[in-house]
Amino acid sequence: MFEGLYIHIPFCNQKCPYCDFFSVVGSPVGFGEYFEALLRELEYYRNLYGFSLKTIYFGGGTPSVVPPKVYEKFFHRLEKIIDLSRVEEITIEVNPESYTYRDFKPLREIGFNRLSVGVQSFVERNLKVLGRKHSVKHSLETVENAHLAGFENISVDLIWGLPEQTPDLLREEFKILKTLPVKHLSAYLLTVYEETPLHSMVEKGAFKLPSEERIEELYYTLLGETEKLNLKRYEISNFALSEAYQSKHNLLYWRLKPFLGIGAGAWSFDGKKRWHNVRNIRLYIDKLLKENSPPMAGEIILDEKELLKEAIIMGLRTTEGIPFEWIKGKLPEEVIKEFFTLKGDKIAFNDKGFLVSNSILSLCLSSTEWK
Repeated sequence: MFEGLYIHIPFCNQKCPYCDFFSVVGSPVGFGEYFEALLRELEYYRNLYGFSLKTIYFGGGTPSVVPPKVYEKFFHRLEKIIDLSRVEEITIEVNPESYTYRDFKPLREIGFNRLSVGVQSFVERNLKVLGRKHSVKHSLETVENAHLAGFENISVDLIWGLPEQTPDLLREEFKILKTLPVKHLSAYLLTVYEETPLHSMVEKGAFKLPSEERIEELYYTLLGETEKLNLKRYEISNFALSEAYQSKHNLLYWRLKPFLGIGAGAWSFDGKKRWHNVRNIRLYIDKLLKENSPPMAGEIILDEKELLKEAIIMGLRTTEGIPFEWIKGKLPEEVIKEFFTLKGDKIAFNDKGFLVSNSILSLCLSSTEWK
């Protein structure tokens, strides 16, 4: 049934001003109690659905605030619930200041085979602007230590579109990146979400975002630099050295495949319905360990039209694209010609299209053809 398993680790040492994911600073409960609840939730869904898992992804929050010995105990129990021999990819998100070589070694032995390192920037000034705790030195040491410990599939996150960032400053990031044993890059345009400290700072004028013209300059600089490193784009913000290093887990999302999300605040999708868990760690644990009930907080049942819209939104994030038939008649012909590439019976954004994809998707989904 489910092809992917997402495990939410909501603990953080600090809250970044731009982050809108559910997380808490410090641990209001013991790690052992939270991980016990994760196992209980997993058992509940195994009995309800059954599993055919290809990927497992530990996201957050900051999964790397949890000591490796906690994951070791968790996996010992996990392998009794899931056939881990069938799982192709097990990813953990890591903050640069969290783990050393002595931590990465046991993680690799436990079964993790992919790392996503939250570098965000290789420029000290940018890290301060983003409110990050780590230094560039931490990032370099983390990637090198992980590689020495046996991790070959290493991804790093970069955020671009920062105040006063120029194309030359963005190129500085890639001068460092090319020296590292990295196989995958996630390069995200800084997005301002409501109900985050960053949103308040922007509203008050304390944080000035680049102009649209500068964003366009930075965007094409980014594409030029990734091309030099032979990092091939396969999704709007994701680049890999080859297909083998693409994120198998995230591809499940973009292809609208069923996935299970466990943990406080996690979302799931079974092919027709989305649901999410309570965004409260204590309540999440109590529901599972004391009340023996699922921690679901709400659900959305999607009809055929809504599922198609979601498939269009998610599918057009990728260079793989979607069947042209799905959007035929829903966009003006001149828009198709300028912003898309036709590949047989499929259609995908070109580079220009990815830059303005939100506007084009809004136009597509508001078409009278949906009525």
